[in-house]
Amino acid sequence: MRYLRLLALFVRTELQFELAYRVNFLAELLSLVIIVVTSVAAVLILFAYTQTMNGWSFPAMLVLLGVFYIVQGVGELAFTPSFQQFMEQVRLGTLDFVLLKPASSQFLVSLRYFKLSNVAQVALGVIVTALGLARLGDELTLIALGEFAVALFCGLVLVYVLLLSLSTLAFWFVRVENLLAVYEAFLDAGRFPVDIYPGWLRLTMSTVIPIGIAITVPAQAVAGRLEALGLDLMVLVTIAAWAFARWFWRVGLRSYTGASA
Repeated sequence: MRYLRLLALFVRTELQFELAYRVNFLAELLSLVIIVVTSVAAVLILFAYTQTMNGWSFPAMLVLLGVFYIVQGVGELAFTPSFQQFMEQVRLGTLDFVLLKPASSQFLVSLRYFKLSNVAQVALGVIVTALGLARLGDELTLIALGEFAVALFCGLVLVYVLLLSLSTLAFWFVRVENLLAVYEAFLDAGRFPVDIYPGWLRLTMSTVIPIGIAITVPAQAVAGRLEALGLDLMVLVTIAAWAFARWFWRVGLRSYTGASA
């Protein structure tokens, strides 16, 4: 409950900051709506000429596109703004002020800053996903919905773990912002099923930078394209990745030299 209260306080603070520039806030909301609507329109145009794309039906592609915007929206809502500030704090030596607070440093670094306009992106992603699920009709089962929920949660955790691990490198390197640019490039590629890409790129998006499995696997679960062991493997990989990120973060903290050193 203590951390939930802290999280609510952080959200209120960021909301007050963003509403101080209301025209800019509304412009960002409008741009997000336009981006999502045009993406859905592109899928509609594509499937006006074909019934499937590499085995993916129109409803399944809608689900995948919705998951993409949910994952991207959550990342840009909380994780990316927070980690960008964290890397700047490490560079300036001001992370001391975070480490001295009586709360988990990982929590404060991960969820301190928010870009609340991206709530709209997450909401639009949920709407697009719901439309895709509705169009699946009788193909959709309760088991598939449960697998979808588990896979989506694991996907969000994997994205968080990836960003935390990349940001932790700031303890040893002066600037790692370019690594976040690489992450964003791979994330953008995740709007399409990972299995349509060449083998080397598919392998990269499924292992080194697991954007592909974070977005594609939930859509595969409801489209009946998920292999029997696929979800179990994803859960195990997520647990292992979380354990590694926690360990890597503690190692990074021991290497930190702040302004007071």
